[in-house]
Order: sequence, then structure tokens, then C-alpha cells
Amino acid sequence: MKQGFSLDDLVNDLEPVRPFNMVRAIASVGAILAAAAALIILSKGMRADVMAGDPEPMFLIRAGLLLLLGGGCGWAVLSMASPAVGKQGQSWKMALAAAALFPLAALVIAMTGRVEVAMSNMRYGLDCMAFSGIGGLATAIPMVLSLRRGAPTNPERAGWLTGVAAGGLGAFAYGLHCPFNDVVYIGVWYSLAVGVCALLGRLIVPRLIRW
Repeated sequence: MKQGFSLDDLVNDLEPVRPFNMVRAIASVGAILAAAAALIILSKGMRADVMAGDPEPMFLIRAGLLLLLGGGCGWAVLSMASPAVGKQGQSWKMALAAAALFPLAALVIAMTGRVEVAMSNMRYGLDCMAFSGIGGLATAIPMVLSLRRGAPTNPERAGWLTGVAAGGLGAFAYGLHCPFNDVVYIGVWYSLAVGVCALLGRLIVPRLIRW
């Protein structure tokens, strides 16, 4: 051991750190999600049925599943910032299982050849991916900051879940504008939006949160 080592010197170098606060982290994600949704509505407009106060059932199902996906995976991400014995954090598995209904339904319907809406509106689909990604990037910021302040024990899983959560929340925000109710369209373009965000999360987030 190096001569002159002193515990007193080590203690003197310590600085107080504000403990991780789950409520504050959730509020930050919620505030950014609300801001992203507001910006999308201001720039692209809100769905006509939602504006009229009579939303289509498919819109409600899509919005609910995306919120479940983003919220369940987001909760798991924030929980990983303060790991503890006995914490299982299985909410993300149930959220992923529920969200898988749309791509699976889209696959079944696509096998019958009913893909006109999804393929003929590719420009809108690319818009869906772009705006969902931008909104997702914004909501990912407080999650990554929370992970950096905490002590995630599995950076790779944290990366995947951050990307999925951000993609789900960003897609929910864009969905307030998206006029399409076609199952194949939703299953293709929304799944791609979430999938791209998940891949980016896996590639980028672990590098930002390693101890």
C-alpha cells in the first residue's frame, strides 16, 4: 500500500450526494412526455376523433398498450437505479407481452394480404418513426440520468429497457396525432419505432451508465 495513506484524507474528500428519488424521476419523465405530446400536437395537429371528444376504440387500445409498455419498462428502468435484495422488477415482462399483441395481430392479418394501408402510407409511417424517436429520446434523458446517479447491476438490460420505454412513450405521444387505426399499419410502423429505440438504447445507454 502506498505510504501516507490516510482514512482521514479520504473522508475529507467526500461530498454529500442527493439520494435518488423515485417520485422525482417519475415526475420528470411525465413532464417531458407531456411536453413532447404538446409539441407534436402543436406542429402536426391532434386526431379529429380525439379533438371531437369521441375517440375511436382502436386509438384507445393503442394508446393504452403504448402507455403500458412505456410505463412498465420505465418503472423497471428507474427501479434498476436503486437495486435491492428482493427486487424482481418483472413489470417489463408483462408490458412486453401485452404490447406484442399488435405485431402478432398484424402478422396474422398481413398473411391474408391486407397490407394496403400500411404500405401505401409509408411516408406517414416514416413520420411515425421519426417523431416517436424524437419524443422517445427526450423521455430517455431523465431515465439515463437516474441510472447514472444510481447503481444498475445489468447495464445491458438497462439499455434495452430504456430504449423500449422511451420508444413506447414517444410512440404514445405521436399517437395523439396519428390518424390511422389499421392493425397492420400500427403493428408495422409502431413496432419499428419501438424496436429502433430499443436497439439504440442497447448500443448507447450501457456506455453512459457504467460504473
